[in-house]
Amino acid sequence: MSIRYIPILIFSAGYILSGCTTTRQIAIDPPSIEPHSFQPLQGFSVIDGDDYYVRLISEFDSKADNVLKNGCTDIAPSYSKGDSSAALIYGVRNNALKFNSEATGFLYQTATGKCNFKFEAKKQYLTPWIRLDSGKETMVDYNIYTDANNDLNLSKLVGDVNAASGLLAMTGVGMGVAVMGQFASEWVKSSQQAAPAAVQESVKHSSESHSLPAATSFSGKTGTLNHSVFKIHEVSEGGINPFGSDIKLLGELKVYPEILPSLLLKMTADGIPDARDLSLEEMWYSPIKSTTGQITLQQLIEQSQHPAKPKLNPDWNNYAEVESNCRKLKLVLKDLGFNKFDRNAVLYYFLAKNGDWKSYNISPQMAMADEIRPKVLEDYRRKGFGNCLAVDDYAVMKSMGLSVNAQSDWNLIGESRQKKEQFFTPMQSVERQLISVLKNPNPAEMARQMFPLLTTAKSGDGTVLLQNHLGDFGLEALLNPSAPLAPPVSGAPEAQTAQPASFAPAVIPGEGIIISAHQLARVFSGLSISELSCARPAPEQQGKSAENVGIFLFTTNDGSPRAKGGAIEFEFSGGKINRIAFQLPTFRDFEQDLLNRPEIGGCRIDPAFLKKLH
Repeated sequence: MSIRYIPILIFSAGYILSGCTTTRQIAIDPPSIEPHSFQPLQGFSVIDGDDYYVRLISEFDSKADNVLKNGCTDIAPSYSKGDSSAALIYGVRNNALKFNSEATGFLYQTATGKCNFKFEAKKQYLTPWIRLDSGKETMVDYNIYTDANNDLNLSKLVGDVNAASGLLAMTGVGMGVAVMGQFASEWVKSSQQAAPAAVQESVKHSSESHSLPAATSFSGKTGTLNHSVFKIHEVSEGGINPFGSDIKLLGELKVYPEILPSLLLKMTADGIPDARDLSLEEMWYSPIKSTTGQITLQQLIEQSQHPAKPKLNPDWNNYAEVESNCRKLKLVLKDLGFNKFDRNAVLYYFLAKNGDWKSYNISPQMAMADEIRPKVLEDYRRKGFGNCLAVDDYAVMKSMGLSVNAQSDWNLIGESRQKKEQFFTPMQSVERQLISVLKNPNPAEMARQMFPLLTTAKSGDGTVLLQNHLGDFGLEALLNPSAPLAPPVSGAPEAQTAQPASFAPAVIPGEGIIISAHQLARVFSGLSISELSCARPAPEQQGKSAENVGIFLFTTNDGSPRAKGGAIEFEFSGGKINRIAFQLPTFRDFEQDLLNRPEIGGCRIDPAFLKKLH
């Protein structure tokens, strides 16, 4: 391969070295391109340009021994302006961001005499962090200047460039970060100050300029980071070899891109940004580098001249105001150059100050609680900040470990709630029919309405197994056709005597007796029921694959054979009641279940109702 000879020397970053040969020259090969692939972040199918930041770096990788090992003991002699100098200066531009900057690759100066040359090469950050979709447009030119007698004063030229580009020497997370976006005017101003002084006219100098290929490219699932590598050779003439040249590889000057998925967040072991366990205040205090020094993220936003500048402390109880400022904050963060991970971390904790945001992101376990009615859940879902957040924003938040409900999560919640409601539907259907019948003050009509609701395997339709666990309140007497009925409730039609039963009631055994619809209607009419609660599944039924036992409470009017009231348990199958049992409210721990779970299956019984039974 042909190589180009120019009088320059490059060593590792930050070295200032002295040489000991009669003549030293440097040969630089044209840059070779080393592609390095990168993949979408875990959990994402493609690289979309909004998932990474990129910055360009120039760095020298030394492949040679330090000159001290070659016998030169004069490390840093007094230096006076000598015979020749050379410099490599990068020109960096991104037209979309109106960004232009210069940076130094190296500076070499030599003078006559033993051990009398100077070489300087430092690691340089050629750009601040730029979001990948904008950073792919960054282009780098490299300019090589040489001068035979130093009349160009390249040292001053390099000094001016280094001073102007010092802003870009950033260390990253935790130490302050520099980002570039369309409204990051601080860095644009810095770039405009970085233009080097005009090169002086001289007949003894030369210069040449070339462009490097784009440092980054991506499409679909594949991305490429192009490393441009200059091989640097030392060419020594004279010294121990007076009749020839000694050529050896000194090292490689590399211009390469570096990518990072977040500037404000820590990373998981999988390289995914982790936004958990933070607060809005912590996000606001994130340090940002600017031309005036280090400021916070909050100050950067407040100082922005963006037309959609948000209020950072809106009325947190006003949904519309919070949603509107969330939208503005999102636009400002994007135009300042922040990617989707950092943007959505800030937006999450901004919205976390609002109660509607917390309700929208209710946990699936809480969403299934009986205390939260379907109408309430509908209100929660309706306030999903759709004017600020897109479906992709929720996906990004979830990838960072944040607890949010995407549309798919709400669909699952809706399906689960529907299944739960369907689970209670058979019991609620029987309950509605039974309660409706019990509210009929006419015993004959009650009996006719009761008949199709009852059935037993032994005696068929219109019959039911009756049990009494409420104590002696005269149930047997109510079953006797000759027993007088209790007076009707005031304002209701006069109660009629029930038809004689074909089942002769004796003393009711513990397992109960089968009675007819007419007898059951006579019992309920005789009890003179005042109020009825809604029905709940029996405590031991809860959690089973199917529920077929319900319990409701009742109170009685004055003069009823059962003072105050009690509980009625009903067992059903196929939409018909097979068994009815009078119970104490404390039976099956029903009262405690009311306290532990105030609402279940859409039924909430007020504690005041219980007090009426004691």
